[in-house]
Amino acid sequence: MINPIIILGALIFDKLIGEPPEKIHPVVWIGKGINFLEKLFKSTYSKNKVRDFIFGSLTTLIIVLLVFLISYYIEIILNKIPTEYVILKYILYSLILSTVIGYKSLIDFSKAPINYIKNGDLHSARKYVQCIVSRDTSKLDKEHVLSASIESLSENITDSIIAPLIYCIIFGLPGGFVYRAINTLDAMIGYRNEKYEYYGKLAALLDDILNIVPSRIAGLLLIITSPFYGGSIKRAFYGFLKEGSKTPSPNSGYTMATVANSLNMTLEKKGYYKLGRGKIDLKKAYNSLKAVDATVIAFVLFYIILYYLLKIII
Repeated sequence: MINPIIILGALIFDKLIGEPPEKIHPVVWIGKGINFLEKLFKSTYSKNKVRDFIFGSLTTLIIVLLVFLISYYIEIILNKIPTEYVILKYILYSLILSTVIGYKSLIDFSKAPINYIKNGDLHSARKYVQCIVSRDTSKLDKEHVLSASIESLSENITDSIIAPLIYCIIFGLPGGFVYRAINTLDAMIGYRNEKYEYYGKLAALLDDILNIVPSRIAGLLLIITSPFYGGSIKRAFYGFLKEGSKTPSPNSGYTMATVANSLNMTLEKKGYYKLGRGKIDLKKAYNSLKAVDATVIAFVLFYIILYYLLKIII
């Protein structure tokens, strides 16, 4: 298990610095690799389902293997840093790990459309929220723009923060990077449309499997911390238990339903799901941003306790 100092350092680096420049951003390079392999192993747009599945699986497995090998050898190099330079090791490890989490960017992207709504600029809010959700936002009303932003925020508490940290804690640097690679593959080719229905099937399946445990952990943390972001533990627990499975995704609903019910508001993607009850407003939207900080703090505190308890026991 990784020293909690590294986890805390990664979160601090990400919160203060944010995303590194695109030229050196590992996730951007993973995306470029996926684009390259897509051109090499082209989709038939479901005309040949077997070929699409094989080519898409090859793309997925090649990216995962490359990311694993590179991050594995980076970790070996970090572990060879002499003990007397342990502070340098922790700084470098934290800095590298921070590139696979999106703490600051998650808050920034989700906050922007809420701010536009606050300033009465619905047009810009619709335009901006289109960058973070896949639905058509051009005709959404104020409430549904706020909903889309909060849905993305609460869903990505798992994808952007909790899951990569969990896999790094368990499997080291390669765990965090392999998770991010699979998550990126799912975001790029894991769609249920003509082009990717079979091509991205393995990527989507792996992403679903890897998020089963982290999404539930994130949901439980949102329940525990609900009073700290203006919510209700009782309502949050109800949302997690009763509505967590109501979304098409087997994982995203647990954090979305918990936040929606905790803050007594409705999150709705028309034709797909409706979570929670109560009117959504700016105050609740801003409180949902606080939920991210509360969840991250709780995660770090629980991990510190677990780490040192295991040290004592073992």
